[in-house]
Amino acid sequence: MNTKEISQIFKGPLDKILGLVGDELNQSLSNRILEYQVEEYKRNFWSKTILHRSTPKSLNEFYEPLYLIQGQGSTRIPTKSAKNLLKNRNYITLIGNAGSGKSTIIKYLLTNCFKERYKIPIKVELRYLNEYEGRLSDYIYKEIFQFQKLGLTNTIIDRMLGSKEFIFFLDGYDEISSKIKEGTTKDIDSFVKKFPNNKYVLTSRPHTHIETLPLFENFYVSELKEEEIASFVKKQIPSQENELADKIIEAVNKKENESYREFLSNPLLLSMFILTFQSYSDVPQKRSDFYDQVFDTLYSIHDSVSKLAFVREKMCGLSKEQFEEVLQLFSFLSFFEEKFIFPNNYLTDKLDLIKSKKNNLKFDNTKIINDLQIAIGILNKEGIDYTFPHRSLQEYFAASYISKLDDINKKEVYRKILSSILDGHKILRSSREHFYLLLSELDQKKVIEYILLPFLEKYESVNYLDKLDHEEILSEYVNINLVYTAFSYILNSNDIRLITNEIEFEFHERIEMKKQELNLNTEELFEEKYEFHREQIVKVITESKVKSFLKSFIPKMIIEGKNLEQYLKDQHSSDTDIIDMIR
Repeated sequence: MNTKEISQIFKGPLDKILGLVGDELNQSLSNRILEYQVEEYKRNFWSKTILHRSTPKSLNEFYEPLYLIQGQGSTRIPTKSAKNLLKNRNYITLIGNAGSGKSTIIKYLLTNCFKERYKIPIKVELRYLNEYEGRLSDYIYKEIFQFQKLGLTNTIIDRMLGSKEFIFFLDGYDEISSKIKEGTTKDIDSFVKKFPNNKYVLTSRPHTHIETLPLFENFYVSELKEEEIASFVKKQIPSQENELADKIIEAVNKKENESYREFLSNPLLLSMFILTFQSYSDVPQKRSDFYDQVFDTLYSIHDSVSKLAFVREKMCGLSKEQFEEVLQLFSFLSFFEEKFIFPNNYLTDKLDLIKSKKNNLKFDNTKIINDLQIAIGILNKEGIDYTFPHRSLQEYFAASYISKLDDINKKEVYRKILSSILDGHKILRSSREHFYLLLSELDQKKVIEYILLPFLEKYESVNYLDKLDHEEILSEYVNINLVYTAFSYILNSNDIRLITNEIEFEFHERIEMKKQELNLNTEELFEEKYEFHREQIVKVITESKVKSFLKSFIPKMIIEGKNLEQYLKDQHSSDTDIIDMIR
């Protein structure tokens, strides 16, 4: 789309906004807003993906429309229309697991605003706040409106934002650093309250406390259905490669792959399977196997999923194993520093650190960055910064590094991880559930030995619960919930999931009842009294439901701890027997 086309699309909203700022500024602001919208449209309509790393593809070429589910419902809500999705609602959260397609939905909805002539879209990638010295509102005012010259003063910007003609896409709440997450959460709430008539769409992985934002309705990204998987595959493969697409769909539908098909209902994992298909035609049994195969494929064959793919020459002189070691070290350091975008100086500083600590790794920084970006395609360049094609690749390499540590260092890392999980309700960390899942797959025995058993062994009976007040009981529940959610690959977390859903449902039901009881018809009126009533409702639910649940669940935890301990003993015993067989 060009400026003229976008001018026609946004004529209505623009006239309303510019009518608020005075004739002398109309033409200047109009031109800048239109130019900004042209750039935003291009930036979101054209994308590189893990399958299309060299040349940007239009959304129309590869996007398979995704669906949402609200709360406990089963009805799938389409995301084809921003106007329909936000009809009768101003604030929604899109919650989805790693690779579920949240950011791509945002790109689609943003470009859809142009097609539907709906609002003026503004996109904020929240991860950029991690390096920004200021608050969310400062970022929107200074880095978007003033830097882009969409508004010249705060007064003019306030008038524009008060016009209800904007839709804000706030992408990646889970990527906000724990250092600023609490403050940013309050900033989001304050900004929305200040300009309540605009539309807001906020995305995140689950378990980041985003679900508790009082004004927002929660929607969850639905998995791909069988027919959508087939459609997705065909959209990723060039039209001249129909035979390859058919073979991939046939492999997905094989009866022996049925138990692993849930992996392939995730758009990212399905993309990985397509990428690696010509080298690995079977569906991996573990998520970590997907990532291992992806790196192997990217290293060996780059540029395309077609038969015409070719190997690019590497410049820095490292072997495949050394490349992987560098990625593991860099990912470990950056992941625990909660860095998801890498300015050039950060990247080179970490590469220098790696070389200083690992004498076997000798390389030129410029050459290895070029290899990672061009020859392998495991780093993307966005403006002047670098990122992984998907954040989950960083999580995989970080988990892989830990899994290969010696026992002494591994024990210390796992001690820190357990401590950070139990502090999770005090510090709003970026979501790490996917990282823990990968770690559990890669290093199951040591996760049990150094994380789960030390945690479970603290629970010997339920008698202590009677001595706790409701806040202490809630804290116990939160700790147990955090550990069981983090390591659901190993622990049986079904009961935890069920009770969490029940608690959330009862909480929201009681909130709605309280609104009706107080005869408060608007969110704004209720918001003034929200904290008081929230605390009262939490206390009632804790005493009526949470305590009784813990009394029934902790005995199961004690049994599970004994079973895991026995599992490790059995594994050790069987290994000893096998070793004794050799002379």
